Parts: sequence; structure tokens; C-alpha cells
Amino acid sequence: MYDLQGFIQIAALIDNGPGNTAPVGELSELSYSFAKSKQYFTKENLQVELVAFTSKRDELPIKTPAVFSDHVLTVSQWIYQQSILGNLRNDEVEFQRLLLGQFNSVISGVQSGAMIQTNSNWFPRWVSWKLETTADKVEDPSDVNNQIILWFADEDFNQDYTGFEIEVQMPILPVDTFLAVKSVVEKAMEGFNLPDHHNKINELADGYPYTSLITNIYTWHDQEDFDSTLPIPMSAIIYGRAGRNPSRIKQALRDYILANSSFTVALGVKVFPEIFTTTKFTIVPGWSIRGIPNEEDVAALYSPILPYDFWVKAISRFGEWTVQTITEKNSGAISTPTTDVTDLPSIYKSLNAVVIAGPENDSRKTTLHDTIPDYALIGTNNADIARMSKKTTEWLDLFFQALIAAEEYHPHSTPLDIVKLVDDVDPNVYFYVFEFDNVEYRVLARKAVWDVPAAEPEA
Repeated sequence: MYDLQGFIQIAALIDNGPGNTAPVGELSELSYSFAKSKQYFTKENLQVELVAFTSKRDELPIKTPAVFSDHVLTVSQWIYQQSILGNLRNDEVEFQRLLLGQFNSVISGVQSGAMIQTNSNWFPRWVSWKLETTADKVEDPSDVNNQIILWFADEDFNQDYTGFEIEVQMPILPVDTFLAVKSVVEKAMEGFNLPDHHNKINELADGYPYTSLITNIYTWHDQEDFDSTLPIPMSAIIYGRAGRNPSRIKQALRDYILANSSFTVALGVKVFPEIFTTTKFTIVPGWSIRGIPNEEDVAALYSPILPYDFWVKAISRFGEWTVQTITEKNSGAISTPTTDVTDLPSIYKSLNAVVIAGPENDSRKTTLHDTIPDYALIGTNNADIARMSKKTTEWLDLFFQALIAAEEYHPHSTPLDIVKLVDDVDPNVYFYVFEFDNVEYRVLARKAVWDVPAAEPEA
């Protein structure tokens, strides 16, 4: 399968004001950083430019085939002309009808986002379709099965583009040094300093602007003595908002360590358990449980009281129940969750949530209380907030940002520290994720479709 994802730049619409980005046809500086290597395509007498961020055949990056770049430019130019002529309105269904009517012999599966206006002209925020072609007209027979996604609005591209690249910079080399005893690792780390580390990062980036540079401190454990530890900084150069996902950063670190050393996964779990296992909490807010309904100019409030069936559904969907023995079933014992489960009330619109600990959690972080022991329902303007530790107030700030993002009433203003994560199996299930102190917190989105009939735990 061929996958093409790109942005359509339109020179006539670019806003040259300092710090400004046009609502349509212009990439922001941040969005430019979402791929280290991009491909640019134009054609004579056309006013549109294709910036290809993703061009993959069977998940492997390739140069965009000419049949696809030419096709995309042709379709995009037609969309631009229809907009300028005033033929497009604030109606995405009508836009799709017009697009199919013009290209019905060569495209199918058309989808598009809401319309957005600029200079009195309407454009789709994004468009996706399949190019209908035959094996004799493409570079590779597998290209017949393809998916094209184009964005016209930067604010949508910035939030929704799922491509990413992650490059790893270790503090010292070779990586096998970390398989040695503590005294050897400690001696090697004496040669580490930030200026040299940053110089190596700049060499690795090779002049390409990156979205984020994240350096985390991971605990190294002597493989023969788990309690013998050292703090080890590791850096990740990230291209693309989606790459800030904590799980993806750890996966990049795992892949790098395994590919550049004698480490095995089993050794990795011993030496760098924070990297080779994932400590996480899945937070399932009671978005659908309203307490006080909307009033004119006043938003609704959620109910902090979560019914029993909501707990059961959340655990069944995002956790696991213990498997009972015959004896336990016969005795009438009730199954319990295999990991810690608690609730997490908040002062954000009176919202409560069920929190399910991950199966691989660090033994020091098996419960939510382990990670935020002094959490309390205190408003940020209340003097008692000072009684919370600095660590917990920093966590609380990220938690509130994640709740606001997951509520999705402001879909184009998600902060960079909060990452949208779509479930690999079910795209209707997605989260807004943040990481704090090497722990991943996944907040289920309000619009996620996950509800299943409550199944009582086995008795």
C-alpha cells in the first residue's frame, strides 16, 4: 500500500506579517518541523505546491511517485480555483459532491473536514481519497492500493498529522558500557557534559529544525544488584507532534539500544526497567455523566458520582479481571482487577474518573497514590495549594491541560506537552497523553467510542 500525506501551500494566500500564519495555504514554522526530510512539488502555471511529509510504500519511505504528485497538484489546483471563483460554500458534503463530480473516474472514498474561510473564500480543512488506477500506470503494483491525505489548514495539520521521526542521542558510547558494573559505568559517565552532548545533538539534527528535544533521566540498575543505581540522561530529537508520545519515545530508545549493543530485552528490563517496561495509568473520565445541565451562557457540570456499571465497563475495556479457579467460582468469590483501580476526582467542572494502573508498572508506582501522594481538591487560587508539593502541582497543571484537550471543545489549541494517541486496534478509541516523572498518563477523549455493555465480574 502507498501512503501519501502532505500539505498544500498556496503562495497567493501566505500571510507575510511577523509571526502570522494564514488560515489556509501556509505552514507554520512549528508544522514545518514535523518531518526531517520533506518533498516539494510544483507545476508550471499552477498556484499550488505540494509539501509531502509522508510518502511510504508498505511503511518504507520512498520518493513520491510522479503519478501521485501530478495527480495531487491537479486536484488541489481545481479546489483552489473553485474556491476563488466562489463555487465552494460552508458545506463539506456539497464540496465532496462537487469533487467527485469532477474526478469521479479517478478518485473514490472521498472524505473531508469542515470548511474554513479565508478572504471570503471557502476551503476544506483537509481532504482524503484513493486514486483509482491500474498496475500498468504506477511504479509498483502495490501502489494500486493507496491513501492520500492533504491538509489546507495549518491548525488542523498541526493537531492531526500522525507522522513522526525520533532520533536518539545517548550520553556516552558504546552502549555496551551500561552492561558493566557500577564502578565502570560511573567512571564512563564522568566524561559526560552538557555542552558536548548538545553539540552531538546538533550534529545529529544536521541543521534540520526539530519539533522538540526531550531529555529524560532514567535510572540505571546494575544487572547483578538491582539496588545499585545511577541517573542516566538520554535525549530524543523529535520531528512531529505525534512523536512526543511517551510510549513512542521509549520505543525509539529500546530500538536504538538493542540495535547498537549486546543488550537483549531481558537484559534491558534489568538495567533500564523504565525504558523496557511502561509504567502508565489509564484515566477514564465520566464525560457522559452530567450533574448540572447547560444553562444560558453557563456550561454544564459533570457529576462526581460514578455509578458501579461505569467502573465495571472501564475495567473491562481498559484493564483486566483476575481469572478465577474452580474453587473460587464455587465459593462465590468475585473477580477483582489484576492491577490497582481507583477514582480521580478533580475540580475541573466537577469531573471524576476511573484510573486503571498498567500491568508493567514499576514496583514503586503500582498505584496512583504512589505517584501523587499529596494530591487534593484545591483550586489554584486557594492559599492551600502551597501545601501541595511542587512536584504534584506540576503534575496537576499537566493533568488539567490533558482534561481540557480530551474534552475537545477547543480542538486546535492542544499544547505541545499533550499528545493525541489513537488506539492501534480501534481508531474510535483515543487518548490525550502526558508524561511526568517517567510515568505515562492516558486521558480518554470525550468523543472516544468505547462503551460496552457492563459485564459483571465472575462470581
